[in-house]
Amino acid sequence: MTKKVFAVVLKEANETVERKIMDNYPKMHQYTDTFYLVACGPDVLAKDIAVSVGIKGESRVESASGVVFKLNTVYSGYTERTLWEWLSSVEDE
Repeated sequence: MTKKVFAVVLKEANETVERKIMDNYPKMHQYTDTFYLVACGPDVLAKDIAVSVGIKGESRVESASGVVFKLNTVYSGYTERTLWEWLSSVEDE
């Protein structure tokens, strides 16, 4: 099964959203307290993730503000090795 990778970017750290990300997306990587990567199945849309983590929809966490981006398989930069390893493990599934 092909996985999609999404970035969840919060304006400010939010414990409730963080908990929802961790509960709903066990295949996730927390890069900072405002930036998370989640891996999902091929049918998941960015709006689905935004709703499930509480940054959009009727069950939106009132204090939360953020966006969800779908990533492609092209990345570049200099950062901790764990991020590159996580991306590689998700792409290999």
